[in-house]
Amino acid sequence: MNQYDEIQNSQINSRDKSMKKFTVLVAGQFISSIGSGLTDFGLAIYVLQLTGSVTATSILSICAFLPSIVLAPVGGVLADHYDRRMMMILGELFSGLGLVICLVSVMSSNPSLVVICAGVGISSLFSALMEPAFNATITDLLSEEDYARAGGMVQIAYNAKLLISPAVAGLLLRITTVGTLIIIDILTFFTTMFVIVFVRKGMAVKLKNVESLSFVREMEEGIAAISGKSGIVAMIVIMSIAVFCLGFVQILSKPLILAFAGETELGLLATVSAFGMMAGSIVISMMKNIKSHVKMLSSGLFGCGIFFALMGARENLFLIAAFGFMMFVFLPSVQIGAEVLIRKNLPNEVQGRAFGLISFISQMGYIFAYVLSGVLADYVFEPFMKGTSPLAVNIGNVIGTGTGRGIALLIFIAGLTLAAVGIVVSTLKSVKTLEEGIIKNEIIDKTCLERL
Repeated sequence: MNQYDEIQNSQINSRDKSMKKFTVLVAGQFISSIGSGLTDFGLAIYVLQLTGSVTATSILSICAFLPSIVLAPVGGVLADHYDRRMMMILGELFSGLGLVICLVSVMSSNPSLVVICAGVGISSLFSALMEPAFNATITDLLSEEDYARAGGMVQIAYNAKLLISPAVAGLLLRITTVGTLIIIDILTFFTTMFVIVFVRKGMAVKLKNVESLSFVREMEEGIAAISGKSGIVAMIVIMSIAVFCLGFVQILSKPLILAFAGETELGLLATVSAFGMMAGSIVISMMKNIKSHVKMLSSGLFGCGIFFALMGARENLFLIAAFGFMMFVFLPSVQIGAEVLIRKNLPNEVQGRAFGLISFISQMGYIFAYVLSGVLADYVFEPFMKGTSPLAVNIGNVIGTGTGRGIALLIFIAGLTLAAVGIVVSTLKSVKTLEEGIIKNEIIDKTCLERL
C-alpha cells in the first residue's frame, strides 16, 4: 500500500467515526425537536381558541422568534469562544425554564396571554445560545465532503416538529390539554442534554483567549466575513425574502384549515404535508455528488413557491395536503443549497458569529411576516373576501368565498412571490461565483492529495 492509499484509508476511517458521532448528536436534536413541535402546535391552537384572533397568534410567534433572532449574533460570538457542547447544554436547560412559566399559566384558572408570551420569549432567548453552536459543530466534526449529507440529516432532525409533532399533538389534544404537551417537551430537554454530554470528544475548536473577547470587535469580524463576498450578501437578501414569504404560511395555515376543519384534521394534515420535508431531506442526504447548489436553491424556491400558492386554491383537505407535501419536498433544497453555498465560502474560525449574523438578518423576515400576516388577514384580506365588490366576487369564483378565503388569497400571493425569487436566483452572477469558489477549492484539494 502506497502513501496515498494510506492517507485515503485514514481519512475514510476518520470520516466514518465523525459521522457516527454526528449521527448520535442529530438523534438528540430529533427528540428535542419533537418536543418543541408539540408545544408550538399546542400553544398556537390554544391562543387562537382563547382569543379568536390571528393577530394574537402572530404575537405569540413573534415572542417565540424575536429573542432568538436578536441574540443569534451574540450566541454566534460565544460559540466561537467557548465550549460549543456546553453552550448547547445550557441552551437546552434554560429553554426548559421558560416553558415552565408557560405551563404554570395554561394550568391556572385565569390564563394570561402576556405570561404565555413571556415564557415563550424566555425559552427562545436561551435557544439563541444553542443554535449557532450546533451549526458550527458541523464544521468541527465533519469534512467538507459530508456537509450536504449532514445538512440533510439536520433538516430531518429540525423538522421532526413538522413531521411527527402536529399529528401527535392533534390526537393528544382530544384526550388531554396543552399543559401535557408542554410537560413532554420539558422532559425531552433532559434526553438531549445526555446525548450532548455523550458526544463530548471531537467537538471542541481552538478557542480564543476569553480575556480578549470584545463583542464589538467580534461582531465586526463576523460582518467583515459575510460582507467580503457579494455572493454571500446576495444569499442573505435572497433568504430574507424567502423567509418572509414562508412566514405567512406558518401563521396562516392553521386558521386556514380551522375555518372548515378541526384540530385533529389540522394535525394530521400538517404531518402528511411534512412528510415531503422528510422525503426531500432523505434524497439530499443520500446524494454524494451534487453538481450545482445554485440550481438546487433556485429550483427549490420555485417549486416551493408554486405549491405554496396552490394551498390557497381550494377549501379541500386532500388538495391542501397534496400541495403542502410537494411544497415541503422542495424546502430542503432551499435550506441546504443556501447553507452549503455559504458554509464552503467562510473560514471555520468565524462560522459561529457569521451564521449568527446571517440568522439574525434573514430570520427578521419571519418577524415582518408575523406582524403583517395577522394584520392583513384580520383587517384587510378577510373583510375584502367577505365583501361584494366585483374583484372580490371574481376572485371568489376561483378560490371560494366565506371565512378563511381572505387568508387563502394572502397565501396565494406570498407563494407566487417566493416562486419569482427562485427564477431571479438562477440569473444572479454573484451567487454563481460562490459555486465557482467551491469547485476551485475541490480541484485544489484533489490535486494536493494526488501529489502525495
